[in-house]
Amino acid sequence: MARTDPEAIADLVLALWDRVEALEAKVASLEMNSRNSSKPPSSDKGNFTGAPPKKPDRKKPRRKPGGRKGHKGHTLEQVENPDMIVEHRFAPGDVCPKCGAPMEDGGGPDCGECERRQVFDLPALRFEITEHRAERRICANCGQTARAPFPEGVDAPAQYGAGVRTLALYLGEENHIPFHRLSRLFSDLFGGGPGVGALANFVKSAGKKAEKASSFIKQAVSEAAAAHFDETGFRLFGKLHWLHVASTARLTCYHIDKKRGAEAMRNFGILEKFCGRAVHDYFKSYYQFEDFLHALCNAHLIRELIFLHEQLGEKWAAKMIALLLEAKMLRVREDARPPGGRRVVGSGTRKRIRREYFAIVGEGRRKNPEPEAPPPGRRGRPKRGKPLNMLDRLGSRYDEIMAFFECEGVPFDNNQAERDIRMMKLHDKISGTFRSEEHARAFCNLRSVISTARKQGRNVMETLSELLSSPETLGRSLASAA
Repeated sequence: MARTDPEAIADLVLALWDRVEALEAKVASLEMNSRNSSKPPSSDKGNFTGAPPKKPDRKKPRRKPGGRKGHKGHTLEQVENPDMIVEHRFAPGDVCPKCGAPMEDGGGPDCGECERRQVFDLPALRFEITEHRAERRICANCGQTARAPFPEGVDAPAQYGAGVRTLALYLGEENHIPFHRLSRLFSDLFGGGPGVGALANFVKSAGKKAEKASSFIKQAVSEAAAAHFDETGFRLFGKLHWLHVASTARLTCYHIDKKRGAEAMRNFGILEKFCGRAVHDYFKSYYQFEDFLHALCNAHLIRELIFLHEQLGEKWAAKMIALLLEAKMLRVREDARPPGGRRVVGSGTRKRIRREYFAIVGEGRRKNPEPEAPPPGRRGRPKRGKPLNMLDRLGSRYDEIMAFFECEGVPFDNNQAERDIRMMKLHDKISGTFRSEEHARAFCNLRSVISTARKQGRNVMETLSELLSSPETLGRSLASAA
């Protein structure tokens, strides 16, 4: 057959070669885990061994466990004015522990001293019920019956007050307790309390107020010099939606949408107004906005480089990781430099890092040349592979990858946004899917307020109480503290 039909043999060899490449790509994808890609840690058990990925050997730390020397500890201390004092005196029949003599009154002089011990405890928990009575009178002129006005917010014959609502929001939205368990918790603590429907209504009504407050936070994020952006899958009606986050070190905004890309980002309403430096991963939709600068997350980049080095044998990838970490350390030392101290990152250091960076890219390109054009008759473009795609990104995105090194105030990674997303994913796993879009959006707005308050060191219970009474004032206060 080889002699009679050599073209058929050539086609067979090419087909088998394509099959080998496809299988190699599949094996490589199975070796991907949370350490060398953007896959979540929960997917790590899907590899060949059924075990989490093995981490590289680390040197034994020199520091011993426990607090460092000079660390100020925290312990429960006595107070000067306790709420209640209980005195304990000798009873008839009590004797001296040394000689056995009686210690009741008259058995010896009082030394005037006592030993103090204090017990911190909770009082009995119960609802405090306030009855509002509005006087009724008959007009002497026209005979009309009139009623004195009730205070604002007292609208029903029986209702839960702001304290119950605040505690329910704190336990449900901050601590992620599902409605059924939260209702049982109220019942166990107070002998009764709001049911599941009432708790859901608390969230929806508070979510409308949180929407007013979060609008000020959203405006403050859009005016920030640098902000973090990310998105992740989120369940609504049991179907996949996308949770978007925009945040700084002191502000957080959330948005839930059916889509992940540029349309959802426009619905969020921040990126179109944003003019600072956006820190994000290499998701192409961010590049559809042109009015701001970009900074790529180097934590994502390093994970991909680890995969290229460990699974595909690309030695240049390890050199690039080492260079990025060196640049990170130089930037940390520069930022920690005392005023007037010697500069760590000067023009010479920047030139050296840039030169070594592109030297590594050149080394990678020599090992991974552009694929040859397919032979006549074969359709499609030649496969370029992960190493070549990564080299293209490194070569064309230097200013975005090294923005943390070249510019002050730009972080090395996008961990801020990932930390802000983590608590939302925790709620998704604990409390399950949302059953209404109104409830999902209310939760996002409430978490925007709660997360921002936490970052600013505010008491969350007090923040939620202020949210229920004056949301716009709270929103202005949170935005101005950024």
